[in-house]
Amino acid sequence: MESVELNQVHTCCKNCVFSVIKENKQIDCKLNKIKDYENADVEVLDLKHSNGNIYKVINGRLCLFYRHPELMEKYPQSNWEKIVELQTKVPYQAMLILEKEASFKQLKQSLKKLYDQEIKPNLVTLINKQYCSYIESEGRKDFIKPSHILELLKSFNFHQYSLKNVYDNTLSNRDLIDITYDATKEKPYPFYIVFDTSFDVPKDFSKNLNDAILIKMMQLGFAKPVDDINGMIVSTIAHKKHGGNSFNINLEDKILKYEKNSNKFIFEATDICPSLK
Repeated sequence: MESVELNQVHTCCKNCVFSVIKENKQIDCKLNKIKDYENADVEVLDLKHSNGNIYKVINGRLCLFYRHPELMEKYPQSNWEKIVELQTKVPYQAMLILEKEASFKQLKQSLKKLYDQEIKPNLVTLINKQYCSYIESEGRKDFIKPSHILELLKSFNFHQYSLKNVYDNTLSNRDLIDITYDATKEKPYPFYIVFDTSFDVPKDFSKNLNDAILIKMMQLGFAKPVDDINGMIVSTIAHKKHGGNSFNINLEDKILKYEKNSNKFIFEATDICPSLK
């Protein structure tokens, strides 16, 4: 390979089944990803290899669509593009906050809207703010019984789900988000998104998120919610790096203060997911 300055993170298209080669030179990608990277101002290099062919190198990015022939040989070649399309989805956790005044019907509707997403959340965590009131009221019908919440969660057959009962009513929603993240941070999901049960979750938000990351190549660190917390989208890498909302400082303020070119990583939620408008 020619001597050039490559980022430590890069992807060479050599041996990718989607490389389009003409006269010993890669001219395109069957999935049109070269064009997507160039439109996103990602550096794409032409480098000559020892075999004499010239291949594209995506400098500074790991291409999630790269597939080696050995990985694809068990599938019919005619289905390769469709298979990769199905395989390559942005995994995410949905945090759903059950507010004190929410009804069982509202909760069920919110969970259904998450389940009906084109790209379902890999993990749904329900944050139960009714728990203290339920205990203090000795199980009055005004509040939802925790076991009923768990049964409802289970009935939707999400890939993974969890229930977090809130024992301290003084905790803010940002505190609860941090606690939930801490309990799930070992999960391999690069983003989490937050809603409460009063919010009308749009049916296309998951597709919008997927397109923003994989097609528009947006480098998302934090997406500002449309109100208090609804529609907040957070990179788990950014959350871990800056300690979330600890010390009563919002995560987005930490990113703005400590990250170089921070404006490139912070967006309005509606920039990422237009359906949230």
